[in-house]
Amino acid sequence: MERGTLFNIKKILLHARNLSPYYQKRFKDIDIDNLTQKSFQDIPILNKREIVGIEDSLLTQENNSALSKEYTSGSTGNPLTCYKGRSEVFVKTKDLWGLRKHRGNIDTKDLYGMFYAFTEDDFCTDSVQYIDNKIYLSMLDMTPQKLDLYYSILVEKKPKWLLGVPSALYIFSNHIIEKGYDAENLSIQYIETNGEMLFDYQAKAIEKAFGKIVFNHYGCREFWCLGMSCQSGNIHSLSKRFYYEVINQDSKGFGELVITDLYNKTWPLIRYFVGDLVRLRNITCECGDTNPVIDVTGGRTQEYLKIGEWIANPILFHYAVMKVNRSFGDAIRQFKVTQYKEDALLIELVKGKLFTDKTLDMLRMELKEKLPPDVTLDIKDRDILKFKSNKHKYFIPYDGRGVHV
Repeated sequence: MERGTLFNIKKILLHARNLSPYYQKRFKDIDIDNLTQKSFQDIPILNKREIVGIEDSLLTQENNSALSKEYTSGSTGNPLTCYKGRSEVFVKTKDLWGLRKHRGNIDTKDLYGMFYAFTEDDFCTDSVQYIDNKIYLSMLDMTPQKLDLYYSILVEKKPKWLLGVPSALYIFSNHIIEKGYDAENLSIQYIETNGEMLFDYQAKAIEKAFGKIVFNHYGCREFWCLGMSCQSGNIHSLSKRFYYEVINQDSKGFGELVITDLYNKTWPLIRYFVGDLVRLRNITCECGDTNPVIDVTGGRTQEYLKIGEWIANPILFHYAVMKVNRSFGDAIRQFKVTQYKEDALLIELVKGKLFTDKTLDMLRMELKEKLPPDVTLDIKDRDILKFKSNKHKYFIPYDGRGVHV
């Protein structure tokens, strides 16, 4: 650990201990003034499950009305409310757009298309939305007919770049290839993937359709951008903004990612367990970026929900649960969906304190509006949902065997 990094860690620890009710208790026995790398690594790792429901206690200011508030996707079963102040939003936004400018000469005013699930302020799920310089394309319906519509819109509007999860961009790229469409008609100069792990087969398909203009944005809602791939394909970290640790390493150096945000003074996250399987390497990259490289081998992946010719991103289940919780409060704490037949879904729920029959009615209604007709919804209560890894795979697609889990 470099001296400057240790100095910045001390600063954020002192700030958190002095102003955050949560960290006042957590750090009461820690000698921050004489902190070393070893004593820092002795600080308990912060797990998401410890702070779900008490997110406000991490705040270092009493008035949070002007703060940016976002929610994680719930890939670990429990959506987390994430806060950022104006200064943090400015710095993180500047970092991200600086990377986009350097990688693809992309500017904030450039028109772009984005595959999306829903807007978090009003839960809109329209197939196509035009907001400012963005064209929203729904990944809740990616049938061939909808993909044709998206292609025609992009040809007409000619956005400069595309943003989306790898699985959605992969499906769209394959559609372009299979239909024999000419991607040059789209005028796309830069493609950024985010939100899921980008696999080689996905990157190859996207590049086959659009050319070698694919850049992988690695990050999460808690921190925003943690790294961006370069022209050489390496994901470079943002070591001036974050302190990266890899714990429980194997013989090849791969382990679980832990992050300390060095600049979020409003809502500090210190030794926060991200859990993606990564490796950090110091290399001499052809692109000239001297930041350490993050090799990601395990993280968030996505398999699509397919019912006949209908296809959609299973984030629609997260949409329904999140909308219910926004309406009723602590109604659904965890969920898991298993497609046990092509047209039948088992939905397992862990109820919250405010779960009622009206909650269940709303959940059914929201899902019925999004799913094809005649889909069977089998909703079951569970005391707890157990998962094999730290990353909750909340959707299990039909495997052709018809097994009811």
